[in-house]
Amino acid sequence: MEEKYLLSVCGKQYVNEGEDQVDLQTSASYVLKGTTRYISYKEYDPRNPEVHHRTTVKVDENNVVTVIKGGEISHNLILEEGQRHRCEYRTPYGNMSLGIYTERVNINLNDNGGSVSVRYNIDIENELVSTNELTLNIEEAKGNVNSTGNSAEAK
Repeated sequence: MEEKYLLSVCGKQYVNEGEDQVDLQTSASYVLKGTTRYISYKEYDPRNPEVHHRTTVKVDENNVVTVIKGGEISHNLILEEGQRHRCEYRTPYGNMSLGIYTERVNINLNDNGGSVSVRYNIDIENELVSTNELTLNIEEAKGNVNSTGNSAEAK
């Protein structure tokens, strides 16, 4: 899969009174298959740059966003505005079943790129764990794209 696009990811998590933010810029592939758009990129383990896993964001014609994350910690998040879905969150220490309620989905994608913004809540046994915001911006890369590295910064 050729990674000819530049992807910026901003993930925010609100827990109780605290906020955490992770920003990532990396190369990505961006394709349209039928009526579904796929954004796919590698995430590298900050402790071991040799280790990476693929994350794919699928946006269908009904504005349902599915985040498929592979690796040691993996999940399939289904983000559909106004709906609650269950998600298996797999870790080396065991699996957890999470409830995912999506408050808002904003999609502005075309053949050249665009943006996806989602706000959702995570619960365990109907107890709110966190409120999350995920924003993706994708655009065609100018010049050469380095597909082997990305940068993540926690704030």
